Amino acid sequence: MSRTITIDIFNPASIDAAVKEIRDYADWVKRKTDELRERVAYFIAKDASAVFNTAVAEDDLWEGAITGSVDVVVEDNGNMTLVIANGTDAVFMEFGAGVYYNGAVGSSPNPLGAALGFTIGSYGFGQGKKEVWGYMGEDGKLHLTHGTPASMPLYRALQSVVNDIEQIAREVFSS
Repeated sequence: MSRTITIDIFNPASIDAAVKEIRDYADWVKRKTDELRERVAYFIAKDASAVFNTAVAEDDLWEGAITGSVDVVVEDNGNMTLVIANGTDAVFMEFGAGVYYNGAVGSSPNPLGAALGFTIGSYGFGQGKKEVWGYMGEDGKLHLTHGTPASMPLYRALQSVVNDIEQIAREVFSS
């Protein structure tokens, strides 16, 4: 939205009106920036939720693919908007676990994994360095697993928004 402000420098009322227009415009920019931030967060949360809801949380050799339970929420404190994935399987679904699906020990299929310290084989007492490992579940039974393929719901949702940010911004700032 472009604006032209005309001022008669010899008329104090004109200068006051221009100052008011500038303040109104600053308020409008603030509102639209907040709206853009909220809309981007909503798109990321929506896209990430769709992937989390169908992603494999664990490949149990006896029970097969098990989906996880992850809730994606948007929290806004007025100055910052966060997209938060809540659930015990969220990190595994985002970054993967185990070499069977995700590549070499110390690597990460998620482009942000290594920088954030989420590399394959670095969690679970090194069990993810093996193609198959076992653990005692909460059900008291031994579970054998290949781990979890990295489905990267948040990373992929972020990339999608990055690709669409210009269109989203145009929609927000043109209304």
